[in-house]
Amino acid sequence: MEPLSLLVVAIKKEWQPLIADSLTKAGYSFTVTNVDSKRDALQACHKAKFDLVISNCTLPDGDVADLVSVLGKLLPVLVMAEGHCPYNSERALSLLATDFYITSSEQSSWLSAVETALSKWKTNAQRNLNTQQQQHSNLHKKVLARVKEELNDSGIGSVLTLLLEVMDISRIYLCAKNPLSDGNSELVQKSEALAPGIKKISGDKVSQVPYFNRWNTLFSAKQPVQGTYHTLPQKEQQWLYQRDSQSLLAIPIISNNTWKGFIGLEDTLQPREWSMDEIRLLESVAEIIEDRHFRQIPSTFLFESRLVSEHS
Repeated sequence: MEPLSLLVVAIKKEWQPLIADSLTKAGYSFTVTNVDSKRDALQACHKAKFDLVISNCTLPDGDVADLVSVLGKLLPVLVMAEGHCPYNSERALSLLATDFYITSSEQSSWLSAVETALSKWKTNAQRNLNTQQQQHSNLHKKVLARVKEELNDSGIGSVLTLLLEVMDISRIYLCAKNPLSDGNSELVQKSEALAPGIKKISGDKVSQVPYFNRWNTLFSAKQPVQGTYHTLPQKEQQWLYQRDSQSLLAIPIISNNTWKGFIGLEDTLQPREWSMDEIRLLESVAEIIEDRHFRQIPSTFLFESRLVSEHS
């Protein structure tokens, strides 16, 4: 079990041994970082990760409720007081649903308060996680229903526009792979949707194809291609730079266990990390597109740009 990492804020020196003694007697292993103010606490949390904050209710540089409001989003916060405290637990619990406990400085109270704070934080965190997962699930169901409607009514272009808004991205496009007689492959960009202010890539830059041996390996394994300008291989960095993008996600469209194309997403504003929920949603969209579109006769596709793949 990893040692419990504690951040202790403005606790009186005569109180500090109470924390260590009670945790030691209870069998906890732990490390303690002591700071003297709210400002120091915020700086410490910026530099390191802690499991629990224990703060005096009286701080030299501001209201403890401010500290709880900021740090309470990230980890449990335990506020200790001696005698009368200007805050009660009811008020504190209303602060961003943060666990906030007031108790005395008696040794027996420290351990109980610490264990209660950690336990309730874990329970609340799991509850919030379950709520978020349910919200994502509901959103994904709505999006997939809309995708099916748009494919039936308006086609691929409307689907990409919908995803552009839902995913909050700069550029999204659909490419199909077309085998050539010489054994190489040709990529055909079927459709593209752009956010306001994002320029369409000119023809000479489009011809530098987003198709590398690495992509083929990942797509063949039914895995996405993802990364940022700084994490992608050099050749792909250059290609992404020419497109003025910071992040990339490409989801393969699989038909009969072979990838037939992909959905490409780019963010021009930030080096974005794509969540598993986002990837799963797009994989479900790719399945719908494959079923509704890639099983049709190729001549029915509305091709926009032809891109010749690399095999170097």
